[in-house]
Amino acid sequence: MRGLAKGATHGRFTLLGPLSVRNDAGTVALGGVRAQCVLAALMLNAGKVTSVDQLVGAAWATAPPAGARVLVQNRISVVRRVFRVAGLSPELITTVGSGYVFQVGDGVLDLDLFDRRVARAEELSAAGDITDAVGELTAALALWNGPALAGLTTPPIVAAAHQLEERRIRALKQRITLELALDRHAELLGELTGLVGDHPYQEDLRGLLMVALARSGRQAEALAVYRDTRTVFTEQLGIEPSPSLARLHEAVLRDERAEPLSPFGPDDWVRPDPPVPHELPAAPVPFTGRDKELRLLDSALGDRTGSITAIDGMAGVGKSTLALHWAHQVARWFPDGQLHVDLRGDDHTPLPPIEALGLLLGALGHPAEQVPADLGQAAALYRSALAGRRVLVVVDNARSIGQVRPLLPGSPGTVVLVTSRQRLSGLSAREGARRMTVDVLEPVDAHTCLELLLGEDRVRAEPRATTRLATMCGHLPLALHAAASRLTDGRRVADLVTEMRSGVPDLVLAALEPSYRGLPARARRLFRLLGLVPGADITSVAAAALAGMDPTAAELSLDQLVGAHLIEEYAPNRFRLHRLVRHYATERAVRSDDAIERASAVLRLVQWYLRHARAAIAWLNGARFGALFDGPAQAARWLDAEWGNLAAVVRHGSFWLAWLLGEADSSADRAADWWGGLPPSPRQPSRDEQGTRVRVAQR
Repeated sequence: MRGLAKGATHGRFTLLGPLSVRNDAGTVALGGVRAQCVLAALMLNAGKVTSVDQLVGAAWATAPPAGARVLVQNRISVVRRVFRVAGLSPELITTVGSGYVFQVGDGVLDLDLFDRRVARAEELSAAGDITDAVGELTAALALWNGPALAGLTTPPIVAAAHQLEERRIRALKQRITLELALDRHAELLGELTGLVGDHPYQEDLRGLLMVALARSGRQAEALAVYRDTRTVFTEQLGIEPSPSLARLHEAVLRDERAEPLSPFGPDDWVRPDPPVPHELPAAPVPFTGRDKELRLLDSALGDRTGSITAIDGMAGVGKSTLALHWAHQVARWFPDGQLHVDLRGDDHTPLPPIEALGLLLGALGHPAEQVPADLGQAAALYRSALAGRRVLVVVDNARSIGQVRPLLPGSPGTVVLVTSRQRLSGLSAREGARRMTVDVLEPVDAHTCLELLLGEDRVRAEPRATTRLATMCGHLPLALHAAASRLTDGRRVADLVTEMRSGVPDLVLAALEPSYRGLPARARRLFRLLGLVPGADITSVAAAALAGMDPTAAELSLDQLVGAHLIEEYAPNRFRLHRLVRHYATERAVRSDDAIERASAVLRLVQWYLRHARAAIAWLNGARFGALFDGPAQAARWLDAEWGNLAAVVRHGSFWLAWLLGEADSSADRAADWWGGLPPSPRQPSRDEQGTRVRVAQR
């Protein structure tokens, strides 16, 4: 098979159980987990070149540290040194080009021995030598010493272990089928019963148990296995047993001899192998940052029962980019395929679930004429097509939970990614989905993104302008791409920065439109008015004053805006808008609300701040003003929290508040700490304005 390096000492290398290397003296200590992952990846690909990138993926998955390639090379050196000390040739791992090859002699690697014995069993079975074929399969299965690669948990190693386990189960079923041909049904009953309990969705194991029971004269129990199979499949998977298992059931009913099929041919009670779809769109480039999010997604691969992750965030933040980047990184760990469907959640006409199921089922080998028109039946067929398979499903751009639920699998093994501008909290409550909210890029990652888009030389020529451009884009990926697209004609970055001071790229504004359009009318109005707020943030009570709404209604609308990722609740009951979203809200207000409505909203908010500021300062002066605060401590906390907003109101041109705080300043030193940092009024008030302030203050 593979030539052993000259001078190498024969050892024993084990993958079918915990990773181990043995020499004549016993087990060889292999070092840390990273070194073991690297060695496992080499052993899984024995005799072939394994690239450094593949080894990095095996050791750290999709979020490797800086210098990971060098760290892999260091670990290769460590393993070679371990081999040398153990009397094994370090040349078992040889450098070939930019990768490495693990080379061992025949009979040294347990996985190689397993494959050889299974192949020999097939030859013996074809020649009619059933007894020896059973012996080969029994010897092959005896090589296993627990779950393959036990203890190594990086996603690629877990995926490889899953595939090895499937090969073990296949060999086990082949051995049992041959033993049934030798009329050993009675001896197999206990083993088969345990296997069905361990693998309840393996229909062929249930069929073999029915054959063994029927041949042992236990017809009623064989029929009970079929009834249990039908119950489990219909209630948990939404599917009926296959026609071939139903025929076996009928044979048992008629008391005919139940015959298993060829162990090495297609099993008649297992559906034909469906096509393996590879539907992922091209991964968007460039991609930068998101290390924390990638690590969270990686953790889904370690869950062999499958998982659902719902990725939400504002328009243009890079939800689909993150999902597709990760999906391409891990696609090879889903041997049964990768599905993708765009639910068009940002469109006027989202994709109905029944149409989405038609697309997915078509990719899984079911033509349109076989897809039921009923949503429930189509969803059941979809769950049936995914049962027992390891598939990655990317459900992109969902508008609602109702669009997503029919597209979720009913059995373990499948990993689902859902992206949406909405918080799909119901998926967490009912389906146990993990929620991940994607925010804008970190400043350094936004700068790197522009560097990748514009070129390193261009960014180095205008570093300050590039940083300013990233800031003006609010570190939003869509805005960064839109800005870069306007620099393709050789324009200076500084010129674009100057131009963008007066506006936001149309592409960004268009991306926000569907999120706004999907809101109720009252929430849309509040959103527009929030664009007029002078301060950096706002509370629900202040928002109610701004919109002239009942506080409860304002809280509901704010929650809807948070759910649509148009505003952020960055602290309890404190809400803010992203810079570009604020610009969009202001533009929307100008287009939808007349000048009187806009001015009245701002005036209501200013009056609210006036009342509360006057009451708070009165408490600090030792007097009580109204019932807005319980005492000086609460008043002080309010001033602490709102001081930035009060200053913004003054800068906005609302001089009443500045005058009020100035009057308080002249009457009490205790209040000095609160207004000392207030910026001065941008201009001196006129006599009319002074009179207006007096009248407002006297109300």
